[in-house]
Amino acid sequence: MDAREFKQHFLPHHKLLYRVAYQLTGNAQDAEDLLQDMYLKLWQKRDNLPDKAKKEAYLVTMIRRLYIDQRRLKHLDTSAELKNEEGLPDEQSLDRQIDSKDEAQQMEKLINGLPERDGKIIQMHLLEDRSYEEIEQDTGLSQSYIRIIVMRTKKKLKQQFQKITKTWTS
Repeated sequence: MDAREFKQHFLPHHKLLYRVAYQLTGNAQDAEDLLQDMYLKLWQKRDNLPDKAKKEAYLVTMIRRLYIDQRRLKHLDTSAELKNEEGLPDEQSLDRQIDSKDEAQQMEKLINGLPERDGKIIQMHLLEDRSYEEIEQDTGLSQSYIRIIVMRTKKKLKQQFQKITKTWTS
């Protein structure tokens, strides 16, 4: 199934699926994310989908199951975190949490300040955890060139981040 066929079969159901996703999540952003995850799954399995996959009932069931799976994973993550915590957080752990959030925000600002191509590649590689091969397919750049960009950009980000943290500690 090519992209044209995919759009013909699945995009007419977009409004209904969005309403279902919104009803499940209660949030427009989460509904869009859930719908995007479902379309991604459909796209990845497009050549092996049964004929009934083109029907609304199948798609609604699929989005509901995906929502349940995501909720189950979040619940497992949360329960694992709770098991690892030993009582109330102390002042030092709260300071570390605040520092790590500040550092993450600063790093995000640095990434957003990169040239568009470099920022896109570093985001795909570090934040989305995509392989060099996947990045190559999306950008059209060779894997070796992507590795060079990632290496140089990481070095640049590290230097800029060290400058920022030095000003914090001074």
